[in-house]
Amino acid sequence: MTTNKHFQSVLIFGCPGSGKGTQGVVLGQMSNLVHSAMGDIFRALDKKSEIGKEFLSYSTEGKLVPDELTIRVFRHHVDSCVETGEIDRDYHTLILDGIPRTVAQVGLLQDVVEVKRIIHLVMEDKDALIARLSARAAKSNRPDDADRAVIENRLEVYERETSPVLDSYNKKLIARVNADQPPLAVLRDVANTLVGVISPAI
Repeated sequence: MTTNKHFQSVLIFGCPGSGKGTQGVVLGQMSNLVHSAMGDIFRALDKKSEIGKEFLSYSTEGKLVPDELTIRVFRHHVDSCVETGEIDRDYHTLILDGIPRTVAQVGLLQDVVEVKRIIHLVMEDKDALIARLSARAAKSNRPDDADRAVIENRLEVYERETSPVLDSYNKKLIARVNADQPPLAVLRDVANTLVGVISPAI
């Protein structure tokens, strides 16, 4: 069997509260899918390793992690998973959540992943979205995140940063999914966008 050079991948995009983490976790339960959330990858770094120390030099000061380092951390993670057998390039499709976040990262990922589909979770009901984020913030005991002005700013930043990233890909790859629906209905629609796109589980 010829080993693929690239990791077959599906990208999940969605504003805060759209449910991309929920959908990614559920999809990751399929035997041939691996949910790779960049936030989890960062948190799992060995803080004593060289790459972990480099990450901490930014995160502990509240600075954004540079694009080059973000991609290096991602590559280190997936390569390690290949070595341990957790990921098989010829069998698994990665569900990428939180990466790429910038146009620069799109370019840096080109020799690492082959994008098979982009799932764009769209919430048109802004009031419902803000209510969802407020409730989530209350459950997480993060009252500052429940402030409407803070939430609206996060949504504006998302739209400003994400639109150029989506525009970097062929529009034929992008599937818009209505995320205003209940989670199971969203999952149904997400699954339908992947039929025939990714290799079937064996």
